[in-house]
Amino acid sequence: MLLACSRRGPGPARAAAARPQKGARPGRGHRPRRTAAFRGARPARSASQSARSDKPVPRGEDRMKPIGNGRISARQFKIMIVFSLIGDSILILPNLMGNISHQDAWLSQLAAIACGMALAWAYAALLGRLGRLSFVGAWTALLGRIAGSALGLVYAYGFYAMVLALLAEISLFMRAQMMRETPAEAIMLAFLIVIAAGLRYGIETFARTSELLYPIFIAMFLFLSLCLLPQIKADQLLPIAGAGMPQIAEGSFLSFAYGFLESAVLLMLTPYLEDDRKAARSAIFNGFLTGGLMLFLILLLCVLVLGPSMMELKHYPTFQLAQRIEIGRFLERLEALLTFLWIVTVFYKALLYSFSLQKTISEIAQLQDDRILAMPLCLLMLAGGMISVPNIAAYNELIKAQFPYYDLILYLGGPLLLLLLLAFPAARRRLEARQPRAG
Repeated sequence: MLLACSRRGPGPARAAAARPQKGARPGRGHRPRRTAAFRGARPARSASQSARSDKPVPRGEDRMKPIGNGRISARQFKIMIVFSLIGDSILILPNLMGNISHQDAWLSQLAAIACGMALAWAYAALLGRLGRLSFVGAWTALLGRIAGSALGLVYAYGFYAMVLALLAEISLFMRAQMMRETPAEAIMLAFLIVIAAGLRYGIETFARTSELLYPIFIAMFLFLSLCLLPQIKADQLLPIAGAGMPQIAEGSFLSFAYGFLESAVLLMLTPYLEDDRKAARSAIFNGFLTGGLMLFLILLLCVLVLGPSMMELKHYPTFQLAQRIEIGRFLERLEALLTFLWIVTVFYKALLYSFSLQKTISEIAQLQDDRILAMPLCLLMLAGGMISVPNIAAYNELIKAQFPYYDLILYLGGPLLLLLLLAFPAARRRLEARQPRAG
């Protein structure tokens, strides 16, 4: 009987005890709860593991930020200076200087280069003292929040007006020479779409793009210059200094204002430069010298090939210069290459001014991410470009009568005054105390 009971299995009490408890894993019996002593102490975490675990997990929009939004090298800085200095000057400056200096336009450019190198020294000295602050940020640190923001708005308007002028230039040129039936608004819109993309991706992205385009730009420029050598007429330079010193000085002032002074926008890039400030200062000198010599070569070729009378009559003498190229009756009509050069330089000048406008507004409003301003600013530029300059006659009057003096006040007076203020130790200490933290 006992043997039969044992074969039938355990009794009801034992069966209930052997039945798995509620919440336990199926197929396993009840396990005793582990205590801290039973588990034992956890192994100590390394310092790197602690640092990784303390960092907050980035949100989705933070993970999607463009790669490399922060630093540009001295070489990229120099290339952007060259593009900004040449800018629209490669197309409009020969006509302006031809009307003033005539056959001595090349002499005016040499004088402008000498003044430009002195300006490069001032910009390099200011660059070494700004630290990680931009030009507008340094004024805000010295003058205070209210006065600095007011001055920043003045410069923001200056940057905005410059972009409008460049938009007017490119639309007037394309409609007059290449796309006669295309509305100006369509040309501006296509230009601004690319600018908006550059602003969204950040300064490091378009700085690397400029590094890719620079060798192509130099090769095309030298190719066009060499193709014009057979058409040079040396007697076009005579009489040397025949226009008189006042006219040579006036032409030099125009070239200095449009080429060198408008490159002051580079002072807004100081927070993004790499730590080697000596290389950055050398980049300013090299960029000013390279851009100035390229403009000198363009003006010299215009005088030698076209002559002073043609420079005065044509709105775009450089474009006419490219149309003169003819080698063996198979290599001709190379003005498309010049158009490419001009679009590249104007695009980078407009992009730098748009970036400076975005940076200035971001500093005034204390925005965490200034990329949100890209699309609204481009829409404002499109609206302003449609109403700013109605025709080429109004544009020529504007750039002759107003822009040089406007550049003189904003881009020479402002930096020199800031450099003078930073000569005082109290101002330098105030600026150093307001430097942004590293990292």
